[in-house]
This record gives sequence, structure tokens and C-alpha cells, in this order.
Amino acid sequence: MPYSLDTILQLENSTDFNRLHQQFHQFNPLKVLRVDQYEIRHSNVLAWLFDPNENHRLGSFFLRKVLMNLVTKPDNEDKIDGFDYLSFLHTSLSDVIVHREWSTNGNGAIDLLIEIPSLNVILLIENKFHSAESSGQLERYLTSVTTRYPKWNVLPVFLTLSGEAPSHNAYWMLAYEDVLQIITQELDLNKETIADSIYDFLNFYVALLEEQLVEDDDTMQIAMKLYQNYASAIHLICANAYQDMQRQKQIELREAVTVLKGLSPVQRDHLTKIYAKKSKTIDYIFKMGSNILHQSFLSFADKHKLPEHLYRPHAKVPNFVSPQWAPYLERMEQLGNSYWLGYGLIIWFSREWNQDLKIHVEVGPIDYPDRLELLEALRDQGVSFRPSGMLEGKKYTKIYVATIPVSGWTDTACVERAMTTLVTSSAYKELETKVLDVLGSLYTTVAN
Repeated sequence: MPYSLDTILQLENSTDFNRLHQQFHQFNPLKVLRVDQYEIRHSNVLAWLFDPNENHRLGSFFLRKVLMNLVTKPDNEDKIDGFDYLSFLHTSLSDVIVHREWSTNGNGAIDLLIEIPSLNVILLIENKFHSAESSGQLERYLTSVTTRYPKWNVLPVFLTLSGEAPSHNAYWMLAYEDVLQIITQELDLNKETIADSIYDFLNFYVALLEEQLVEDDDTMQIAMKLYQNYASAIHLICANAYQDMQRQKQIELREAVTVLKGLSPVQRDHLTKIYAKKSKTIDYIFKMGSNILHQSFLSFADKHKLPEHLYRPHAKVPNFVSPQWAPYLERMEQLGNSYWLGYGLIIWFSREWNQDLKIHVEVGPIDYPDRLELLEALRDQGVSFRPSGMLEGKKYTKIYVATIPVSGWTDTACVERAMTTLVTSSAYKELETKVLDVLGSLYTTVAN
């Protein structure tokens, strides 16, 4: 890749770059205070919301909604039997005590520990906004709490930005997307009764979370286009800015690091100042453009000759529909943009916390009678899934998951090979055939 400093001027002069920067540079007092950068400050906001007696004057709405969300979240279905969860709906929660940085006496500090005497429940929340869990951390925390509160029901929660699964099976899953939904719903439904100052604060916090979580297609496409057109400029700025040696060793930055050695101190100082002014925009472009999962999926789609209307190369959850299923799925209820490609069945890949690649096959939120008929037919074909997935009110039912370790997450070809291995395995092929048989029996194509 040819490197020239004038490409940095071209990048700065690009309309798309300036539009993207304007989007990331909107005023938000929480960003001024760097709440978005530090996990501990998110924990402070959450502690404030969890406490019914705090000055937000919203009572126990947040705590109650989180408890209900934990129970109804599909990932937690196998844990709910040990709790009298219907009491979450009506029991007064005014006696709650919220602890921040709760000491485990030598085994670290728990981000949030919430005593709920009226339910006899201890809510243990390990908050991972950007960081990853350390070895044995979740086990140590749970042991400390159950030892200190032997007569209480301990509900341990693993709260993450992207909904990663915890390494410890006892922990319930919660994502910041759930937090965002809870706060947004409260703002929408009760705007008239929320004090203006509280409403404004929560709106700023919603905007901050949306910036982290809601990556719409238009924004991602602009970032990827900028990366394709100005990759050398982005690489030079990032390689100069990233002092972390591991980040500098990313395969995309290796050549730029070598080029930097030939620049003068004055030139490198210019790069430092440019990054300081527009770091969020530049980081986002680099993250989107160098996204291995995205790039690998595009190679996967090309290799398997997927028609363009049957796949979406999303940055975090690239998804597709089996071409064999498509003629039948098109006769099923179409879901529009509300469910990825709009079909009632979807397949997608994700990168797991332990660096495995995971494939998911899921029945989506079609009307309940059709969902029930489809799931019953799949069950009769020997497709296994949680029985609760057939209950009325359930929207998403996983019918297949499988994982494979990936040795090189900096190598597009390595990740693409892992994707191919997952979809050519005997277990996946068996599922694909069973689903095809079921769809063929339920949604037989109409002859011309």
C-alpha cells in the first residue's frame, strides 16, 4: 500500500468524513465528563438508577424492569426456576440498599451489589463495559457473596456491552442494549411525569449508549467507504496514536508502523494532533474497515455464491439465509426491517468472549400460530430446542448453535475457513436438511 501524507489532507477534506465526525461530535455533557470511556462511571449511573430512594424520583422502576428482563431473557431460561419471579411484579422494593465497589476482602471489588430484603434477593452485578473478565473472577465474587449472605438468594449478573456469555454458568446475562431499552421505554411512556432535569440527563445517557450500541447500516457503510478510500491515512494516524504495542501489531498497521520510523518528529506531532481532535471518528472508521468478521463474511458469501438479497455483512452479527430455504421462506410471513433480512428463519455468526466463532440458527418473531406450527414440525423432525421457545409471547427460538476455535483473528482467510467448517459440518448439514423438509411440507411453492 503506497503511503503519502497528502492523503491525510484528502481525508480531512472529504464530505463523508466531516459528516461522520459531526455525528460523533454532538454535544453531550456525559461525554465531556468521559462517562463513555470509563466502566466505573457507568456503574455510578446504574447505581443511581437502581436505588429507589435516589433523587431521580422514579422509584423502583429501573430495578423492577431489570429483574423482569433477567427472567424473560431467553439466555437465562434455565435459571429462573429457583426464584419466585412473579413477586418481582408487585412487591415493594423501597427497602433496597445499593453498594458500589463492594469489597470481597482480598478478592477484588464487586461493581454493584444490591440488597433487596423484601425479596430476600442479593443482586450481584459484574459490569464489563469495555473490559473482559479476568480468570476466576466470577467464581471468587460469587463465593464471597454467598459466604457473606448464606440465607439469601443470590442472583449473579454478567452485564456486558455486547451481551457476551459469562465463563461461569451460574451468572445470568444482561446487556447494555437491555438497559438502553428499559430507559428509553420509561422516557417514552412517562415523559410528562419525569422532572425536566432528570429527563434531559437520561436522554444524554441514552444518546451515549446508542453511540456505542446502535450502528446503523448507513453509518457503517460510510465508515467502510472512507476506510477503502483512505486506508493509508487511517493506518498512519492510528499506528502513531496507539501506544499499546499489541494494537500496533495488528496486521493492518504493521506496514504503517514501519513507515512511521521514517517520519520526522514534526510530522509525527502533526499526526498526534489530528488524532487528538477526531479520535472517535478515526477509531470508528478503523474499527469498521478492519473488522475481520465483516471481511471474512464477505469472502464466505462470495465463496458460497450467496445471492445478495440473502445475506447482510453486519459488522458484529453477519447473517444469511440458506438458499435452499429461501423459496419456502418467501411464502412465510415477511417481517420487513424488524428482523434482519425479513425472513422468519435466520443464520448468523458471532465472535465469542473466548475468541471462538459461533453459528446460530433461529426462528424469528412471526405470528404465534405460524411459529408454533413451524416449531412443532421441527421438533417432530428431531430438531432440539428449549421447550419454552414454543410458549406464546416468545419471539426468538434458537434451534441450532455450534462453535469452533479460531487461532488467528487477524487473518481473514482463517476466519472464513472457520465459517465454512461450521456450515459444512455433518451436524449443520443434517439440520439444514431437516429444516428444508419441514419448510417444504408447510410452505410448498405454488406451481405456475
